[in-house]
Amino acid sequence: MSKVQMLLSVKKQRLTAAAEEIFALFEQTIAELEEELSLSKEENERLQKLLDAVLQPQLRIHRADVQQLVVVKEEPPPDQQEGSTSLDQEDPEPPPTH
Repeated sequence: MSKVQMLLSVKKQRLTAAAEEIFALFEQTIAELEEELSLSKEENERLQKLLDAVLQPQLRIHRADVQQLVVVKEEPPPDQQEGSTSLDQEDPEPPPTH
């Protein structure tokens, strides 16, 4: 085997090894990106469910819950009731006398 043939053989071996290494790294990168994509899809689905729950709330009542429902009417505090301004709390003027 001549020197030229030996150099070509060594060059071919090194190129083949480099190509195999690049291909392995490429496969590893693709696998990592696919995993990341899968996790992103799962996170997007989870966030979409949360968003749907906020934007389109659904009330689900079970039979046991119906018996426990109590309607409470809250009265506003006296200082927030209609007509209770500071002017209304002053003494009314006496009716005019004739």
